[in-house]
Amino acid sequence: MQDSSSSPGGIRRRILDAGVSLLCDEGLFALTQPRIAKTAGVSQSHLTYYFPTRDLLMLAIAEHSVEQELGQLGSAPGTDPKQALAVAMRFLPRVRMMLGLLASGDRDPDIRPEFARLVAYMRKALGQVLTRLGYCPDAPQVLVFHAAVIGLALMNLGRQSAESEQEIDTGLNQLLALLPLPPDTERDTP
Repeated sequence: MQDSSSSPGGIRRRILDAGVSLLCDEGLFALTQPRIAKTAGVSQSHLTYYFPTRDLLMLAIAEHSVEQELGQLGSAPGTDPKQALAVAMRFLPRVRMMLGLLASGDRDPDIRPEFARLVAYMRKALGQVLTRLGYCPDAPQVLVFHAAVIGLALMNLGRQSAESEQEIDTGLNQLLALLPLPPDTERDTP
């Protein structure tokens, strides 16, 4: 019987888990192909078999990281989903990685379809989180919410100040206040 961690899907997941772990523990600059391969327990040639370019590896790590983060929002008992979203927006290594991926798409048209897939995934997952939180957003509202969240995270990255961190909380509160609630639901006022 084959070990699931040595199956193609298992190896790919080990690589992505290693990338997310390095991102969280050591930051964006730890995400080199040799470091990820070593952490995942695979050869670098094995890593490049699954992810032929660094940009494709970074896109996959970004998606895996976002998948883990958004999967936890609104589902962990005792966790304030709004606070968890604010914490995710303040996680500068992921914001830097997304900014790097934007630059990659700007210089390499072949990356754009993969980046578009990541954006679509993020919007779908964010819409699901908002629905689990009791909101009823439509696709254009999720688009605007996503764009505003990204903007707040980027402005925080650029300034890294108490003021920019407070703007994340203020911005999230304002964004959530604009989203529709189900009929017969009263909005809590702070």
